[in-house]
Amino acid sequence: MSVSINIMWIVITKMIVILLLIFIVPKTRIREACVNFTFLQTLTWVTGVVLAQYDIVKSPFRLFPKATSQNFFNDFIIYPAISVLFYFLFPHKKKRNIQCFFVIAFAFMISLYDLSVVSFTDLKRYIHWNFINHFITAVIFNVGALWFTKWFFKKPIGTKKVEL
Repeated sequence: MSVSINIMWIVITKMIVILLLIFIVPKTRIREACVNFTFLQTLTWVTGVVLAQYDIVKSPFRLFPKATSQNFFNDFIIYPAISVLFYFLFPHKKKRNIQCFFVIAFAFMISLYDLSVVSFTDLKRYIHWNFINHFITAVIFNVGALWFTKWFFKKPIGTKKVEL
């Protein structure tokens, strides 16, 4: 595949995600978005290093080929940004079955995005990885980032709530 297709994919995806973040994340809750984003960056960095080092996933086209052997764009920008969208769109006050459906549907969409990256670009190639592995990872990471962010901003017992 040509370099221009990869660059065009990166630019279009980045623009879509930035617009979604602007419209979905409230200005008064940017701290929560930053904590969620950073937490998921940590998870994707560790996972990406392991997957790249053990040749489970290859990244033929990389933005920083001398710095890392993993896919910087998806692991450090797109997946954490999608996790922020997951956090703010999550139906916190709905029934448990609706929440479970939301988690599964969101992980399915993320996995479809990843599968389209593998199919249409040179940003990523599965060696010993597949759609199911990515789906399970997406569920665990998004729910983990959701729980971490909720825990991080939880009001301590016996204190007044401070407005952000």
